Amino acid sequence: MENENARKSKQAVLFFGALTFFAAATFISLYEGSQLDDISWEWPYSAVFTNWLSGGVGSADDILAIDYLVYAAKFEPLFPLVMFVSGMILFLQLSFWIFRRKKAALSVFLLLCAIALLVLSGALMASPTAGLELFSRVFLGTGIFMIIFTIWWLIKARKLPS
Repeated sequence: MENENARKSKQAVLFFGALTFFAAATFISLYEGSQLDDISWEWPYSAVFTNWLSGGVGSADDILAIDYLVYAAKFEPLFPLVMFVSGMILFLQLSFWIFRRKKAALSVFLLLCAIALLVLSGALMASPTAGLELFSRVFLGTGIFMIIFTIWWLIKARKLPS
């Protein structure tokens, strides 16, 4: 029982630590990305969601907040990467909690998420900016790691033949 309580408290510390890092990195990324307001020639390339949803950017007031994150990821990738890592920790921990008793469903879910990361990596692979190229590599590495981990976990749980 004491071991179970220690495990749960470690999980809570990890969750709230990742949540804190995610919130701080999001705030800093939005701040860094707000430089996009002053660079009008970059609007067609970095205000992707505003262009997609609104048909274009007429003024800096039209830019959506998510486009600040795109701009920060392209040109100031440190804090968006911290956001991604802490967000993945939160996402994986929530996934393990939700599928706590359904290991096969969790394995399928993790494999689908890994495939999504690999597709995102491929979509960003030819990016002309160093930041998105870095994200492409991080997505590729994370997707491969998730696939290897899931297969190893299934073999260990004896769901797949070794």
